[in-house]
Amino acid sequence: MLLRVIPCPGNKRGYSITPLMSDSSTRTVSPSIVAVASWLVPGAGYWLIGQRARALTVGISIIVLFVAGLLIGGIRLIEVPGYGDHGDELVVSQRDSRYGDGPQAFVEQVTEEKSIPSDARPVGWVMRVHPLDEIRNKPWYIAQILAGPLDLIASWGSIKASQPGPNSEPFLGFRSHARNNELGVLYTAVAGMLNLLAIIDAASRAAHEEERA
Repeated sequence: MLLRVIPCPGNKRGYSITPLMSDSSTRTVSPSIVAVASWLVPGAGYWLIGQRARALTVGISIIVLFVAGLLIGGIRLIEVPGYGDHGDELVVSQRDSRYGDGPQAFVEQVTEEKSIPSDARPVGWVMRVHPLDEIRNKPWYIAQILAGPLDLIASWGSIKASQPGPNSEPFLGFRSHARNNELGVLYTAVAGMLNLLAIIDAASRAAHEEERA
């Protein structure tokens, strides 16, 4: 807590001390509400408990960092689990194995639905059939999604930019490679991890104030 010294001739000490930023401005809000608000809008959890300066600092920093990553690597650096390079849903297909023990032996492969071999049959969307395997292939998305709806909007934009335009025109967005893509992914992932720390901190402060109240 910051203190401010004010000259006071009538005081025996000749000065008085008053808090510059008092903790009494903190409001009591449910930690769960604070956590959800922090995920929906970076910094909103601090705003709900009355720490508006911290809310603006944290929120603006996370948003700027995430947007900077998109500007460096392009919108298609967001690789959404369950979707392929052409913006189509990835599905799991099955077909008889040439080296199996009969018709009950199958080989699974993840592919875009339009490219499934003629001798295979689709089983279902990969996020319903093998969600953990698909997320394991794109682990950085776990950090990116912690940025909240900001990442959801970017994910929608990435899928749309991956799809061909009218009359099979070139893609609306091109995927970056090498250093640009790595830096973009790093920026967006770090922004999500910072928001996770902000969520935990804001919820912890809300719980502490709830106990004091």
